[in-house]
Amino acid sequence: MSGFFVLIKITEIGIPRHFHLIVCDPELNPELNVPRSSNTCCLMYVDHITLQDLIKYQGVKCEVLQGYYYDGNRDMRIRDEVKKLFELRLKYKKEENPLQEIIKLILNSIYGKTILSPIESKITIVDDKDAIRYAIRNYNHIVKFEGLDGSDKTIFKLTKSICRHFNFCPLGVNILSMSKRIMNEVFCTAEDMGLQIFYQDTDSMHLYNEDIPKLAAEFKKRYGLELIGKNLGQFHSDFAEITPGKQSLAYKSIFCGKKTYLDLLTNDLNEVAFHCRMKGVKQDVIALTANEMFPEAIQCYYNEDKNIHIPVGTYDKDSEFS
Repeated sequence: MSGFFVLIKITEIGIPRHFHLIVCDPELNPELNVPRSSNTCCLMYVDHITLQDLIKYQGVKCEVLQGYYYDGNRDMRIRDEVKKLFELRLKYKKEENPLQEIIKLILNSIYGKTILSPIESKITIVDDKDAIRYAIRNYNHIVKFEGLDGSDKTIFKLTKSICRHFNFCPLGVNILSMSKRIMNEVFCTAEDMGLQIFYQDTDSMHLYNEDIPKLAAEFKKRYGLELIGKNLGQFHSDFAEITPGKQSLAYKSIFCGKKTYLDLLTNDLNEVAFHCRMKGVKQDVIALTANEMFPEAIQCYYNEDKNIHIPVGTYDKDSEFS
């Protein structure tokens, strides 16, 4: 058997974790009023990678209720293609060629494109003078339409046929599961060691700098791999350098929620800057809005080249920030 996609019923959890691998989907478990990610016995869809990790890291026992399995050979060619793109991006990055950003987008979109949901509608904007003719020609597909204020345009929302929709879910699901495994190996190792992780995301974490060597040593002992580096599957500090060649560390951090946090960065020169993330909001908008809303606080500007927020004036890590 080379792989499967099954519905399981988790009957026992041998290792409760702060970093939960179990996902309790409310649509599958309407009777359970628990967080989506929790140490709870429930129904769950899994592939072979996820089930292996549930058994290894949380010691689950389960019943397989239904699903599909594959008994042919696995096609691993995607690995070679990803490696080619990764090495190509490294080459362009060293040359400071902006093409590296395009390669990065391609790499990041592989998973999303393979598991793309059906696109069931589309938006069209037409001139007001052509709106009636457009409505007559597309009458059977129009969901709604309205004029755009302050313009001579009309916006139409139309249904879009999914007859030609295609994706590659089996591959997309496996890519997602393998990306989770890469993080599971690190997170669960850190938790087993009693190390404190303050924030974790899809491909990153915040932890004490002095704990990194200990985590890297234990990781190599368990998996025979180097944790720190810039190759595929490795981790490195993602904080932008305030001064080139001087590594930045987070001196203080505020975590507001998922993908919304702020780090006060500093370095050996005692310089400071802010690393801010707010999913869906542009960095310059964050800086502008903060300056307008809190004029009495320290004003910052966004440095696009360095991708950090720099305070206006002279400050160090011990300055009073508000």
